[in-house]
Amino acid sequence: MPAFDKRVSDFDKANTQVLGISTDSPFSHENWAKAVGISHYPLLSDVHRTASKAYGVHWPDWNANVRATFLVDTQGKVRFIERYGKGELPDPDKILAEVKKLG
Repeated sequence: MPAFDKRVSDFDKANTQVLGISTDSPFSHENWAKAVGISHYPLLSDVHRTASKAYGVHWPDWNANVRATFLVDTQGKVRFIERYGKGELPDPDKILAEVKKLG
């Protein structure tokens, strides 16, 4: 999301890698990133819905994923989850504060 792209350096300073992942294709990601100005973090494609199903955010009615933020530690343990409703976006300030709480 563009708001995270603007704050990547703050997440870097907190030793945190920002990634975007959705069920869209790599081609779609590339076009969307260019359109909205994302260039500082990777966008990953989950076209087979493996990650969205594993993390419990697959939305079968739409065969897509619901919007959510996960903080995963270096051991692969999910330490924070926040899901968002239609039209809601994650707040980078709030997520960065959660990162800092985890140390």
